[in-house]
Amino acid sequence: MRQDVQRRPRTHHKKHTKMGGNHNRAQGPSYLVESFTLCSQDYVPQRRGLGRRPDPTFSRDRASSPSRQNSPQEKLRTLCRSFGSKVGDLELGTIGSYLDRYVKAVNLALERVYSDPARAKRLGEELSNYRGHEHTLLRGDRDLSYQHNEAFRQLVFERLHRNVLEQAARTVHSDHTRRRLVEAALSLLNTSAADQVRLLKNRYIPADLIRRVRDSCSEAKNNGTGYHYALGALRQVRKALDEYVLTSLAQPLGSRAGQRRRVSDYLRTDSPERDRVTSLIADRVCHWHAEGYPFTVPQLRKWSLDYSASTENAQGQGYWFTLDSERENEVLLHVKLPAGVIGTHNECSPYGSQTLTFRFLDWLPRAAADDRARAKAADQEGQTARATQLRFRAVKLEDQHHQLMNTILLQHTAHTLSRLRQRKGSNPEEVTRLEAEMKRLKSSRRSAPPRLLLRGHRVTLQIPFVSPDRKTLPEVLGEKEYIAHAGVDRGVRVPVTLSVQEAEGYMDEMLRVEYLLQKRERLRKHASVLRSEVDRRRNNWEKKRPGLSHPAFLLKKERHQDAVWQKVCRLDREVSRLVASRTVWFCEEHSVKTVYFEDLRNYHAPGGHRGLSWSLSSNLWGMIIDTVRYMRESLGHSPYSVWTVNPAWTSQTCHVCGQRGLRVRDGGSRIEKKGGEYFYCPHCDSHLHSDVNAARNMIHAQESSAIPGRTCPTLSNQQ
Repeated sequence: MRQDVQRRPRTHHKKHTKMGGNHNRAQGPSYLVESFTLCSQDYVPQRRGLGRRPDPTFSRDRASSPSRQNSPQEKLRTLCRSFGSKVGDLELGTIGSYLDRYVKAVNLALERVYSDPARAKRLGEELSNYRGHEHTLLRGDRDLSYQHNEAFRQLVFERLHRNVLEQAARTVHSDHTRRRLVEAALSLLNTSAADQVRLLKNRYIPADLIRRVRDSCSEAKNNGTGYHYALGALRQVRKALDEYVLTSLAQPLGSRAGQRRRVSDYLRTDSPERDRVTSLIADRVCHWHAEGYPFTVPQLRKWSLDYSASTENAQGQGYWFTLDSERENEVLLHVKLPAGVIGTHNECSPYGSQTLTFRFLDWLPRAAADDRARAKAADQEGQTARATQLRFRAVKLEDQHHQLMNTILLQHTAHTLSRLRQRKGSNPEEVTRLEAEMKRLKSSRRSAPPRLLLRGHRVTLQIPFVSPDRKTLPEVLGEKEYIAHAGVDRGVRVPVTLSVQEAEGYMDEMLRVEYLLQKRERLRKHASVLRSEVDRRRNNWEKKRPGLSHPAFLLKKERHQDAVWQKVCRLDREVSRLVASRTVWFCEEHSVKTVYFEDLRNYHAPGGHRGLSWSLSSNLWGMIIDTVRYMRESLGHSPYSVWTVNPAWTSQTCHVCGQRGLRVRDGGSRIEKKGGEYFYCPHCDSHLHSDVNAARNMIHAQESSAIPGRTCPTLSNQQ
C-alpha cells in the first residue's frame, strides 16, 4: 500500500463558554465528517434497506433478450446487478483520470517549490505564521501561478488550481516542521554521545529526549502535537542510523524489527562491536549535522481531491449539487472535468459537456426519523439515557441535512442571481429578493467544501458538517454540571473497562463486544493463512516464470485476500465506534468532565505471556481514543477533555490504600496467580476485578501527556 503524505489539518481558533460548573463547551467550527457512497447516474438501488423493493419485472431471461440489450440503462442495470458495482467502468476510468491529473499538478507544484531549498525554507517559515487559506501565499509566485504556466493549465482548470496550491502549501508546512525537528534532533545528538547510545540501544525513545528536541525547535509548540512531531523526527533519525550501521557492517537490512534488535545488541556493554558501532554513529551524526540531513522531496500519492480552497457559492468551484426531482432524498453531484478528460452533457449541470455526474442517497432524514421512533419507544420502556442518546443523534442528523440543503440552495441562488445581473432588463424586485436570500443563506451555518476519495471500485464523497450549536445541545441533553472524572483501562478479557469517580463512590462498567471480536479474530487468522499461501504461490511463479503476469488462480486468491482484509477493516471501525459510543454516553450520563485513557503506544507484551502479543497486535486502542474524542466534541465538550496517562503500576497498585497487591484467580481467592483476573490487596483486604482496579487508578495517575493533536495547559507543563 502506498504511503500518504502527512498533512497538517486545518486549525480553528475556538472560544469556550461555560454551561454550568467548570465544564466548557466548544463554540468553534468543529466538523463532523459524514460519508456518502457515490453511484452512477442511472444506477437504481435494489436493496430493501433503502426503502425500495426489487423490480418485479426484471428477469435474467428478459434482460438477455436482444430488444432489452439495446437499452444503455438496461445494460448498466444488468452490469450492476451481476457484479455488484455501483459505479460503471466508464465513470471509474474518468474519475481516475481526473484524480491522476490533480495528483500530478500537486506534485508539480511541490517539485517547483523544492527545486530551490532556500525558497522552500522561506515558504515554510511564512506558512508557519500565516492564518487563513494558504494557497494565497503560493499563487503569488510566478512559477506556481496559473496564468504564467502552461503545464498547470493543461492539467487542471483555474478554480481547481486553488485546491492544488492549498494541498501543496499544507504539505510544505508539514514538511518544514518535520525538517526543523530533525535538525534540532541532530544538533542535540551531536553534543552528547550518551544520548546517541540511548536513542539506539533502548527499546523506547526516552521521553526526556523527545521533550528536549521539542523545546529546542521553535516550530514545534509545547503541546501534544509538538511532542508527537518530535517523536516522529527521532524515529526517522533512528531508522536512518540503524540502516547506516547495518550497511557499514555488511549486514542485510531485513525487517524493521530485526534492524532494531541487531543494532541494540551491538550496543550492549559485552558486545565486541560496541566501540566500532558507537564510532560509526558519532561520525554519521556529525556528518549530517555539518552537511545536512538527506531529506527527500515530499510527494502526494493519495487518490483523493480536497476542495478545501473552493468557495461554496460559485459554480466554477468544481462541484455542483442538484436535487433529483424524480427520486426522493437523492442528490446528483456534478464534477467539472478539466480539458482533455472526456465527459458527458447533463442538463442540470452548469459545466456543459465537461461533466461527470454521480448520484448519492441523502440518508440523513431517514436515519433521523428512525432515531426519533426509537427514542419514543425507549421513553415508553423507561430507558431515559437511551432515549436521550437517540434524540441527540436525530437532532444532529437533522441539522446536517439542513446544512446540506442550505449549501445546495446557496449554490443555485448565487447562480440565478449572477445570471439575472448579467441580463439586460431583469426585474429589479427579483434581484433584490435574491440578494436578501443570499444574505440569509450566508449568515446561516453551512457545510464545508467536500472531499472525493477513490478506493478500488468505490467512490466516496465526504462532507464536513458543523456540529450542533450551543443552543441546540442544552435542549436535548439538559443543563448539567460536569465535575466527575473517568478512567478507562484496556483489558485483555474485555475491550474497555470504565470507572467514574463521583462524590458518593465509583461507578464501573465493563464494555463487552465478544461476538464482533471473535468474528474479527477468525477473519484475521484466515487472512494470515491466505497471505502465506499467496506469498508462496507468487514466489514459486516468479521463480519459474520470471517476467510473466500472474495466472488467474493467483489473481483470484489475491482478490480473496483483499476482500477478507476489507472485512477486517470494517469490523475495526464497527468495534471502535460501538465501544466509543457506549463509553461517551456512559460518561455523559454521569456528568464526566475529563476522561483518562492509558497510554499504550510504546507497550509491548513481556516474554512468557502466551497470546498477549497477538491480542495487542489487534489492539484498536488508538482508534477507540480518536473516536471518543470525536464524539465528545460533537456533544460540545472541550477538545482538552480526553487525555492519555502513563499506566505504570496501575494494575498492581490498590486504588484504596496505594499498596502493591496480588493477582488472584477469582473474587474469593487470596493465593497469587500470575495473570489472574482479579486483584487482592493483603493490606486493606480489597477484592475486585483487576481491570476495574486499573481503571480507578487511571483517574489518579500523576504523569500525563496529551493525546495526539490535543493539549491542556495545566498538564502539558509536566512534559
